[in-house]
Amino acid sequence: MLQVNQLNQYYGAAHTLRGVSINVEKGKCLSLLGRNGVGKTTLLKCLMGVLPVAAGNVTLEGKDITKLKPHQRAGLGIAYVPQGREIFARLTVEENLLMGMATKSGRKASTIKGEVYELFPVLKEMLHRRGGDLSGGQQQQLAIARALLAEPKLIILDEPTEGIQPSIIKDIGRVISLLRQRGDI
Repeated sequence: MLQVNQLNQYYGAAHTLRGVSINVEKGKCLSLLGRNGVGKTTLLKCLMGVLPVAAGNVTLEGKDITKLKPHQRAGLGIAYVPQGREIFARLTVEENLLMGMATKSGRKASTIKGEVYELFPVLKEMLHRRGGDLSGGQQQQLAIARALLAEPKLIILDEPTEGIQPSIIKDIGRVISLLRQRGDI
């Protein structure tokens, strides 16, 4: 599904990614582990098109996406939940969720699937609260739900459990396992 071949990236003169190659098959889950500063987030931003690639290529389902912009990659079915969640603090939970469907058109862009509330029940209770008023764990659930509403083929999660209480980490793990078992991502 996703292939990365000999990816190189620089921040100025600093060579941050050196010949990175990975292959992620459909229905599989891949975790990147490493200490701070080794390039995990840099790689994920390159996969999403947020950072440019100096050399190498990225393909999704056999299509070279290396030069595509982030919104084009989203349109092809890649969803990204960045480190720090980056929800819209002043928008309500419902408005944040609707933003997840920005790549859709017509009715598909304005109807939130009830399944999101089954996966993350707390969001239904808080539809009219501002995103910035939620706890860190609730914001993470919102960010993941927003990404899922784009109906992605591939979801990229950067530090999905950072700074979150253990009970919510379990909930997020349960959702990821369920989605993988069903073949949704």
